[in-house]
Amino acid sequence: MFKSVGWTWNPITGCTHDCKYCWAESLTRRWGKEFVPTFRVSYLNDQFPNDGTWIFVGSMGDLFCDGIKTEDIVKVLEKIKTAENNIFLLQTKNPSRFQELPIYRLLEELKDKIVLGTTLETNWDTSEFSKAPPPYDRAYSLINAKKMGFKTFLSLEPLSKFQSIYLKQWIMHIKPEAIEIGLENYTEFTTRPSDEDILDLLDALDRLRIPYILKENLDYLQPQATANSQQIRINPDPGKPADELEIAKSGNTRGMKE
Repeated sequence: MFKSVGWTWNPITGCTHDCKYCWAESLTRRWGKEFVPTFRVSYLNDQFPNDGTWIFVGSMGDLFCDGIKTEDIVKVLEKIKTAENNIFLLQTKNPSRFQELPIYRLLEELKDKIVLGTTLETNWDTSEFSKAPPPYDRAYSLINAKKMGFKTFLSLEPLSKFQSIYLKQWIMHIKPEAIEIGLENYTEFTTRPSDEDILDLLDALDRLRIPYILKENLDYLQPQATANSQQIRINPDPGKPADELEIAKSGNTRGMKE
């Protein structure tokens, strides 16, 4: 769950990416259910909270995975059009589907209500632990979305060993409104990066003026990251800050429907 999120809404569940570390799949199977893409049409009758918070659409699946039909994605986006005062996080490991014509037209209409996001575990190949499109394709799609004027979000979780120069370049071009960063929990399919590399990445985010939130398993780095951030503010690099949305710092997330 993202700390930036106030609510979750799951009009779809399941996914085709088969990420070995996926907590949602693990939880679903513990409930005795299959983690197959499923459209839950009854959820289109839900009422949104109208409280100004972010709503994560599809925390128990991937709305844009290949297993979800385009017409069902369109129905979910049409429902979002009825919301009055919430920001909807559309997070996917298959952001190339943002470009599908019927989907893109609706996303354009929803620009003020949505944030387009993806996950980047690393810049390296991820095929050993995921069938999702490679990180480069995900990054390119989000860079393109930013160029088209959409707000963007990045999840670097579970963060795996990475090449700093490439990951920083991708982030610089994506210019996300916020980034959440965490390590793998409960399983060990990814390769943990060094603390030095993570701190170097946080230093770069501070210099780019990109807000980030560390998940609980990286809380121990917060004091050093904060000290580095204060040092940078004394001697700030030139450049405009990223556009900021209000981000809930609390970890108290609520589910409209799980």
